Amino acid sequence: MTQPGVGPSVPTLLGRQPRPPAHTGFDRVAVVVAAPDMKRLEITVADHHGDLAKAAEYARENAKCYSDWFARNGHASPLPGQLETVTDGRPLRGPAPVRALLHCELSHGVLMGVQDFDTVRGAIRVEYAAEGDEFAGFRSTVTCRDGDPVLRDDGGIFASVFHGPDARTGVTRRTEQLLFLIFDAPGLSSERFERAVHGVSALLDEAGGTPRVESVDLT
Repeated sequence: MTQPGVGPSVPTLLGRQPRPPAHTGFDRVAVVVAAPDMKRLEITVADHHGDLAKAAEYARENAKCYSDWFARNGHASPLPGQLETVTDGRPLRGPAPVRALLHCELSHGVLMGVQDFDTVRGAIRVEYAAEGDEFAGFRSTVTCRDGDPVLRDDGGIFASVFHGPDARTGVTRRTEQLLFLIFDAPGLSSERFERAVHGVSALLDEAGGTPRVESVDLT
């Protein structure tokens, strides 16, 4: 539990395995850790909902990088479907951390994730899965392919860029410290990636979260 006036500790990104798969083009990962007031976070997201339509075209340009990358690896990016909610004017749904995640993804068209930082065990490592590596997803066991970019901690894989988060680190009503993950994609400029990282940090700061940011360049 975070003490009043004390920000959450910062996770350590140790980089990648020595042999990066040639087909990924996966260059950057960033994390933002914060302990916002959840009600305030919900209000902050609602206050900025009108900004999504203004950023829609910019977000679609970025989202195409992920769609192309996912398709080359036999997957479907979730971003195009999420961006339809902006066009349709539908409100964001779910608990405050999920609404915040969707808001940040829709604002930038950059793939992200949100997890319970207090459930992460030890240092965070950016790695590439071996064929058959598994982890417990929300609905079923997820089996990775060789070269899939993943994040590990001392408990194993807790997030996959192509398959999403595991069940162990999922946010709940008891979650206090949020771990936002921001993933790169081939073709996305470093400027646009950093703009997305700043957007996450700014939103959490507005919600009183005292965000801490760390990033790793995998090139």
